[in-house]
Amino acid sequence: MRSHGVLNLLLECELKNTMEYEVARLNGTRAIITGGAGAIGMATARAFLREGAKVVIADMDTETVAKASAALGAPGRAYGLTVDVTSAVDVQRMVDEAAALMDGISALINNAGTVARAPLAEMPEADIDRQIDVNLKGVVLCTRAVIPHLRGVTNASITSTSSQAGKRGWAEIAVYGASKAAVIGFSRCMAVELAPAIRVNSICPGHIGEEGMAWRGFDTRKSSDASTASFGDAFARENIPLQRLQGADDIAAGFVYLTALESKEITGVALGIGGGVAMD
Repeated sequence: MRSHGVLNLLLECELKNTMEYEVARLNGTRAIITGGAGAIGMATARAFLREGAKVVIADMDTETVAKASAALGAPGRAYGLTVDVTSAVDVQRMVDEAAALMDGISALINNAGTVARAPLAEMPEADIDRQIDVNLKGVVLCTRAVIPHLRGVTNASITSTSSQAGKRGWAEIAVYGASKAAVIGFSRCMAVELAPAIRVNSICPGHIGEEGMAWRGFDTRKSSDASTASFGDAFARENIPLQRLQGADDIAAGFVYLTALESKEITGVALGIGGGVAMD
């Protein structure tokens, strides 16, 4: 039996750890979020702001970025920058501007991505190039550009958006799946290369209702009738063990966790947030 003194010490340690993680889990974090104006990007930005971080949301379109950063309603803590993640010059410019705005960078969220759906034999070469350039080359370029800013920073991290399609196969998204599998492989290599100073992980979202990629025919149904929600529920019941679609906030919670101090011993993982649709 433990003595009261030992029990008290254990309780004090537990309380200290709880307070450390629950009070402003991302206090002092300065994060770039690419693809920041999309559903997952905005949910992640809001979650980071709630936890005490500063954020730069980076996306392609100037007007969209301006509206998104204004919608966050956090002047002095939330900024918007345009970027073409497939251009090394533009990525470097964005990273340097972000560092100036936030007085440094401690975290990168590689979230920019695109998908084209078609049988491979019918997919235009432009769609093939675009998916590989944005989904893989963009992650590589942003990671390379941010490394000098992360060196010497406490709990520095890079987390990239992969996909359940990077873990298992689906018809008609072969190039997308290949690019997302490559993100996992790249992240694992960088986790070794940048250790112990910088942690590198990836997240594999499931079928995200807000992004319109949850099921074949989503766009047609969304534009033609009001049955999208019921169709999504049926898809989830038939295909996902937890029998529900995931939301952007679910993915944002994963980004918070892998950036926060409580994950300081985690690197090289591909965290699945997909209701069990793909299991390691």
